[in-house]
Amino acid sequence: MSGERPELLTFGERYFERIWGGHRLGTSLGRPVPHEKVIGEAWLISDHDECQSVVDAGPWADKTLGQIMADCPEYLQGTRVKPTPRGQFPLLLKLIDAGEALSVQVHPDDETARRLGEPDVGKTEMWHVIEADPGAELVCGLVPGTTRETFAEAVAEGRVDRCMTRFPAPAGTSVFVPAGTVHAIGGGILLAEIQQNSNITYRVHDWNRLDADGNPRQLHLERAMEAIHFNASHPGPKSSPAPIADGDILSACEYFVTERIEVAQSVTIGKGTGSFHLVLAIDDGLAVFAGGSQMNLRRGAAVLVPGGVGTYSVEGRGGALLYYVPESKADVPVQI
Repeated sequence: MSGERPELLTFGERYFERIWGGHRLGTSLGRPVPHEKVIGEAWLISDHDECQSVVDAGPWADKTLGQIMADCPEYLQGTRVKPTPRGQFPLLLKLIDAGEALSVQVHPDDETARRLGEPDVGKTEMWHVIEADPGAELVCGLVPGTTRETFAEAVAEGRVDRCMTRFPAPAGTSVFVPAGTVHAIGGGILLAEIQQNSNITYRVHDWNRLDADGNPRQLHLERAMEAIHFNASHPGPKSSPAPIADGDILSACEYFVTERIEVAQSVTIGKGTGSFHLVLAIDDGLAVFAGGSQMNLRRGAAVLVPGGVGTYSVEGRGGALLYYVPESKADVPVQI
């Protein structure tokens, strides 16, 4: 891809109707979603077969993220970042608008996804709650002592809920969800989700919900049992983020790091050229600057700072999430 290389990239958002979706993308974030439909997901930055993000401004306008990956992988990703085995951008960023609870589900890790012949890599993810109804809950992890046998028995009896760990999820809650963790997002929650570039989900239980045709949605019990890490515990939400110079580390694993920064006027990030940064605005009134480029971000919007851009700044007043790939597995160990 010849010519000018932009210092900031923004993409058109893609919206997906889901049976459990809500209306917050329109009512709270002002997105142009149809009022008569329940929209459950907004894919913000994606290089996946099910959704290719398209650049919406600048010299690379109308290029897909996949095309940029093929033409300028090192400039886009950075010198230390590796693509997926299929040559795709390694992370996927979305918003989840849960009007109702999502299914009880699990995602496989990389090894399990390979063993089961899945086209995608595994799916470790992290949630950050943007808005929530009073009393809204997240479900993440099994009750200590739950074995493969007791879990299978609970599923067969339709009592899987008794095996799950619940906790309150007010705005600002952050939860790291390693692959292999049984989980569900409760109703009344709008959250940001960063994840490996994968769309593999194995449903375990769907609250006896019926689809538009009056049929239960498909479950994937056999594969789910292969994917669940029964010997792993989950600590719940991040209660004490690790402080850094301008914010807090909310999650850190081999696939991604999540920072939250609070901007009072201007924060400069000297990130180097090892990794890209994804910047997600939690509040209105923020702008991202790099070189001679500026992108104004409304609440819930994101910008990609390419790996080849060493320094950028976030200006305005409010909170933002920064996502990037860590230096090495040894530098940022898996949390759980």
